[in-house]
Amino acid sequence: MAGATYGVLGVLAALAIVPMLSRLGAGAADVRAVDAGATTRGWGIRDGRGFSALCGIGMIDNATRAGFLTFMPFILIAKGLGVGGVGLAFALVFAGGATGKFVCGVVADRVGVIRTVVITEAATTALILTVVAAPLPIALAVLIPLGIALNGTSSVLYGTVADLVSSERRSRAYGLYYTLTVGCSALAPTLWGLVGDAGGVPLTLTLVGLVVLATIPLCFVLRPAVAAPARS
Repeated sequence: MAGATYGVLGVLAALAIVPMLSRLGAGAADVRAVDAGATTRGWGIRDGRGFSALCGIGMIDNATRAGFLTFMPFILIAKGLGVGGVGLAFALVFAGGATGKFVCGVVADRVGVIRTVVITEAATTALILTVVAAPLPIALAVLIPLGIALNGTSSVLYGTVADLVSSERRSRAYGLYYTLTVGCSALAPTLWGLVGDAGGVPLTLTLVGLVVLATIPLCFVLRPAVAAPARS
């Protein structure tokens, strides 16, 4: 019943939002670019290597988030948490995630995109391993900072897409980026589930945490593209 209610609310929200966006003219084609005879063709990606690295980071980041949220209840229940407590655990992670959108944006403005991603991904690894290895009270205590690191990175990555593509092709590039990253997020629970069947939940979450570190080499590939002057 709860799931059906969420679905109905989502449909009602869409029916309300679409007319509002239409009235505001949001999402319409860039008339100025068409009138000016814009010469940009294809995907408008200015740095293919940098964009590929960005997509790779986003895919790993999304797969990590999906994998952790899928298996977190099982590891906490194994530590003695009741079913009702699992709801609290999700609330802590999501509260941290909502805060992380703001915190990581501020940090990125101060120290840069690359350093922010490296910091948050390294923190994600450390905190996931803490949830796996630590007693229940400590595991619960780190869920808010874990949520900040786990969910805050994505907002920094989203903003970076615009820096790597021509302005008149940003909609297309964002569509490609979201398709790749969200698709990876959709596949991750199934793939990690196969690992869980073979090795158990603690091993699976340990691997989820360690795989995040693969984003760090990709950050160094992305750095020259982010450091290059932005062009419209």
